[in-house]
Amino acid sequence: MVRLSMCSSGKYSLRGPALIPRMKTKHRIYYITLFSVVLLGLIATGMFQFWPHSIESTADWSLDRRSMHDAPLIQLPVSNPIPERGDLSCRMHTCFDVYRCGYNPKNRIKVYIYPLQRFVDEGGVPISSTGLSREYNDLLSTISDSEFYTDDVTRACLFVPSIDVLNQNSLRIRETAQALAMLPRWDKGMNHLLFNMLPGGPPDYNTALDVPRDRALLAGGGFSTWTYRQGYDVSIPVYSPLSADVELPERQPGASVVIPEEKLPEMYTILKSIPHRQVEEMQRQACWFWDAYFSSMKAIGMTTLQIINDRIYPYAARTYEQWNNPPVVKWSSVNSPLFLPLIPPRSPGFTAVVLTYDRIESLFRVITEISKVPSLAKLLVVWNNQNKSPPEDSLWPKIAAPLKVVRTKENKLSNRFFPYDEIETEAVLAIDDDIIMLTSDELQFGYEVRERIPYRLVGYPGRLHLWDHEMGKWKYESEWTNEVSMVLTGAAFYHKYFNYLYTYKMPGDIKNWVDAHMNCEDIAINFLVANITGKAPIKVTPRKKFKCPECTAIDGLSLDQTHMVERSECINKFASVFGTMPLKVVEHRADPVLYKDDFPEKLKSFPNIGSL
Repeated sequence: MVRLSMCSSGKYSLRGPALIPRMKTKHRIYYITLFSVVLLGLIATGMFQFWPHSIESTADWSLDRRSMHDAPLIQLPVSNPIPERGDLSCRMHTCFDVYRCGYNPKNRIKVYIYPLQRFVDEGGVPISSTGLSREYNDLLSTISDSEFYTDDVTRACLFVPSIDVLNQNSLRIRETAQALAMLPRWDKGMNHLLFNMLPGGPPDYNTALDVPRDRALLAGGGFSTWTYRQGYDVSIPVYSPLSADVELPERQPGASVVIPEEKLPEMYTILKSIPHRQVEEMQRQACWFWDAYFSSMKAIGMTTLQIINDRIYPYAARTYEQWNNPPVVKWSSVNSPLFLPLIPPRSPGFTAVVLTYDRIESLFRVITEISKVPSLAKLLVVWNNQNKSPPEDSLWPKIAAPLKVVRTKENKLSNRFFPYDEIETEAVLAIDDDIIMLTSDELQFGYEVRERIPYRLVGYPGRLHLWDHEMGKWKYESEWTNEVSMVLTGAAFYHKYFNYLYTYKMPGDIKNWVDAHMNCEDIAINFLVANITGKAPIKVTPRKKFKCPECTAIDGLSLDQTHMVERSECINKFASVFGTMPLKVVEHRADPVLYKDDFPEKLKSFPNIGSL
């Protein structure tokens, strides 16, 4: 625009004298002077327009360029309405309009910040003694600089007032509530977010902001179980400006160990018993939590918005691991679908993968029982015998679900974990051809447990690893105990993505070890899943008859007396390859609701569950 004006003006000034030859000299000088002033004005306007930081942005919340003194003055009439105190029954489905958020491909809420205004009463007294605090200014600046921010109020899903209520002690309660009610989009606080760190005041010292706020969400510090609205409010830490001067050492001294009061005399022994590597891990975890969620107003603000975002877009929410585990270096070429926005699988239900060699009778019994499970989508038989063909089609059991037989090129145990194209469901049931004791109710219950925890191994026979102090190495334990660190994949559900990891991304030579020893493929995948998720497997239903399937096989590998010794060797081998012991020990079992209750069996969801 500036260039065009200069070019046009230059052309006019060159031709001016020729077009008006009779104009008097003084008139000519007047017009030239006038034109020069206009030209200089245009140049100055262009310079101010493009000169860095010369024009204040509406999204600039820095105190250096915008202060409360520059904000428009709004007077609050005494008769202005006051919001309701706050609805303690509010939940996301009752007091939040998710339809404002709508669909967007990035699954991200849009947040609008109200313009700065100075609210005073009819006598000209401000509603706050401090105005806009530096902490709240930092918070607003963080939001305005983030991908959540929008300056288009019509696109906003969430509204953040520029009224600072971080410290209730600096507020006039009634007048602050009136100011909130005057906000153009207030609508009884619907979809509005307030930040408060120092709630309450004398004489009540409430644990939540005393300012009447209708249905507004509250990100607050100091909640109690009475004032926190589960799944609606967000509990935040109380930030101190002094924390900005804290410099944590690279190996910080704290982490948390909880010791019962009656064991205080044993504290030194307990602390000394914690392995040094575990101490370092706890220190790293504590430092990461501090930096990610506590260290600054930016961290607090972004965490709050992410929590609300996860509630509104639950299918794209961050996982438990993403929230609680420090990021680690994983295989750069692998993106796990478990930790990305979920997409519907090509087929619902689960695919049963039965590994078999030559036990036709028991194989057919297993197929018949699995076919009774309501959620079965497909049954895939992995035929591992290269010297014998599978039975003719007419001999196979007639079942409603599709049945597919895959012939392998080599007799390897790892074939059960190959990512076959025929597997179109997310859930996979790995099952041996001799597991004939599981009922359809037990299998259906196991599938439903896995659906709620899709990234965990969910199985029936539980096993444990122990440290042998005398031998100085790990030991495999199959005795019937309450502790579990592995589930055998002779009968277990898991996410099909682990087939890909097992086949193509298993660390070291573990896969070759398994195939060479014809043992421990189930231990290997337990190591793999535990290392990826940091979680123990889930054991479902007691089934005491699963106590030691390794010891009961008639014609299988487990008859060999060296089998259990080899499995201990596997654990030590795998721990060496992984460079750590990823297996986690838990005392946990998933049982159906009303499983042990004295209740009519026909009214239970899973009546045919084995007993102790």
